Amino acid sequence: MKPMSWVTTDDGVTLYVHQSGPARGRTVLLLHGWPLNHRMFDRQLAFLPESGLRCAAPDLRGFGRSHAPSGGYCCDRLADDLRDVINSLCLDEVILAGFSSGAAAAVRYMSRHGGKGVAGLALISPATPSLIKRDGWPFGLPPEQLDRLIQHAGLDRPQMAATFARQMFYRYHSPEYMSWFANLAMDGSLSATLSLARSLRDEDQLEDLPYIRVPIAIMYGVHDRIVPAEASLQLAAALPNADVIRFEKSGHGLFQDEAERFQQELVQFALRVP
Repeated sequence: MKPMSWVTTDDGVTLYVHQSGPARGRTVLLLHGWPLNHRMFDRQLAFLPESGLRCAAPDLRGFGRSHAPSGGYCCDRLADDLRDVINSLCLDEVILAGFSSGAAAAVRYMSRHGGKGVAGLALISPATPSLIKRDGWPFGLPPEQLDRLIQHAGLDRPQMAATFARQMFYRYHSPEYMSWFANLAMDGSLSATLSLARSLRDEDQLEDLPYIRVPIAIMYGVHDRIVPAEASLQLAAALPNADVIRFEKSGHGLFQDEAERFQQELVQFALRVP
């Protein structure tokens, strides 16, 4: 398999997609969260192929190595970009695994594009159906907390990135790892960073949930300070057929706090989905 691909969306934006693993076999399509890029999944991109899984991890528009247009930082457009990735790479029967805001884009894809090509959905520390508290969803962050984060990103993005990295995890990680992770949050366009955060504040996916008709796994950390654990449990209540996987020693970044268990759970889910 080519380790990288470039996909051009129907509105002319070039997206970078990192790939690993065998040329054939079930694909896990990993969607990063705000304001990161595919490299947040470095460990998973190395580990999952050992179980025979193919991996594809795009950088969302405006982040990582993907091009940064002036607009399109909303769930509808991200869902359309995902459609273009799936179609361009000829993916089928994939496990769509969205982390945080990547989960919001994944849920919108399931409704907007009928879940085409998706066999199973993994929602990881999911910032869906709403990152913030709003009418019909009183379980997220206070809106003013997200407003402060947006303001902080605009005024002092390096400090915001370092603070965000500290809030991401529950367990200790080396200073070198934390510095590397904070730099991921600096690798995207500032305009994209601010615009996508505003979309997460202003949009929700409450009406998208009934359109999910594939097996679902919801993975959440008990100590999550970005998406409260209660929000993930309420999402599970709205999706009663979902498998709920609780990580006792994790915050938002369960992919690193409990990396080995996260990888095992994701592999098991991917392999048991018909």
